[in-house]
Amino acid sequence: MSASADIVELADALVYSKTGQHLNDLQRFILRESWQETKKNYDQMAHELGYSESYIKQSVAPQLWRMLSQGLEEKVTKTSVRSVLERRLMAPNKLTLKAVFNDNELGIKSAKAERSDQAKSSPTPLIQPSGQTILPTVDLELPDGSVPLNSPFYIERVPYEAQCYRELLKPGTLIRIKGPRQIGKTSLVHRLLSRGIANNYKTVVLDFQQVEETVISDLNKMLRWLCASLTRQLKLESRLNDYWDEDLGSKMSCALYIREYILAEIDQPIVLVLEELSLIFQQVNIVQEFLTLLRSWHEQAKVDPIWQRLRLVLIQSTEVYVPLNINQSPFNVGLGVDLEPLSREQVQDLTWRHGLSLEAEQITQMMQLVGGHPYLIRLTLYHLARQDFTFEQILKTAATETGIYANHLHRHLWTLQHNPELATAFNQVLSTTEPIEVEQVQGFKLHSMGLVTLEGNQVRLSCDLYRYYFRDRIIKCQDADSE
Repeated sequence: MSASADIVELADALVYSKTGQHLNDLQRFILRESWQETKKNYDQMAHELGYSESYIKQSVAPQLWRMLSQGLEEKVTKTSVRSVLERRLMAPNKLTLKAVFNDNELGIKSAKAERSDQAKSSPTPLIQPSGQTILPTVDLELPDGSVPLNSPFYIERVPYEAQCYRELLKPGTLIRIKGPRQIGKTSLVHRLLSRGIANNYKTVVLDFQQVEETVISDLNKMLRWLCASLTRQLKLESRLNDYWDEDLGSKMSCALYIREYILAEIDQPIVLVLEELSLIFQQVNIVQEFLTLLRSWHEQAKVDPIWQRLRLVLIQSTEVYVPLNINQSPFNVGLGVDLEPLSREQVQDLTWRHGLSLEAEQITQMMQLVGGHPYLIRLTLYHLARQDFTFEQILKTAATETGIYANHLHRHLWTLQHNPELATAFNQVLSTTEPIEVEQVQGFKLHSMGLVTLEGNQVRLSCDLYRYYFRDRIIKCQDADSE
């Protein structure tokens, strides 16, 4: 084996011993080229492999350097990787494959076999010396809900994921994750919670979709529900009545309950995820009070060690459309993450992970059709990989009642049919290919559905699929409503 091959194997073994993960073939290629005295830049690597420079530079390489930094327990970059590894190899307690795996019951052979298995289950295109791509063989997953933690089809959201991981470690942090439905918010949150659990944090998820209308329309009931749910998930005894005081009010009672009971009882950080927070935005008399309460907890964490144990993660599918004092809103503090559709490079990566080889023009057509929508992209690739339909058949039937997107489209159609003002606003968007301005609340709602993208104060149709399917149906919907 060459020196560079040896160093790649050593780095892989070291990363595995610390993280339980192996370097994939693309990461190994980048490491090998970065180890050479005459280094190739990311543009040269991308050109040789058939990737874009942005994908290598912004997605694959940062993950590689993070894994190596964790494995070596010091910061590693493309510039420093050679010197760091050489210094470790020359140290008195120098690194060797045998030393790295000395305390690992799997042994070197088993570890290498596992790396081979991992490459099959978490496929990244395998690069032959000729530069050609070997397509992986994978077990397909029907896209349904969030992407499982061990799924080979999860695409890391660069740079948001690393930002969230770092922010989670900060006392009293507040993370805001926003994006249309099915854009990947829950999948990201599950990975954030997994990272919290790995750091011995307690985790609680409260989903406002599960709350009855009578509860979220009454501030006192909603805050009692929040406290009761938090207590139950943390497996504590309920003491709501001991802390709830009508004279103090529900906001103060809720804050005292969480600080003096929950946080005092649990002597470790608690990650509290509030999911589908947008559902309370229409409750104007509730949302202002509740959001200012969340902001106050975050502010108190700056000086109160007890409140610092609480890590808040707010998940919303749309912009808040109620007036909030800038000094009372939780949406201008902490880390804000606005998830976007998948890029072309990410779609290309996901295509390879499904064992498919599509022409550049086909990738372009798919992107134009569904706009990089993560769920719709995965649904397309799933059916192509299963050979249920050809690419041409999917395009031809895309906007029909028998196409693979029918259920997704029916759900949106039902919403528009039962919201005439929303349908009217959407029809305005369908009537042009240029960004236009619509009533603010309707624009936010259309964006939360994923039907439009926001461009400043204007909106634009998010993909051709919606134009093909809705252009006639919305008119019929409005005609039926006027009769």
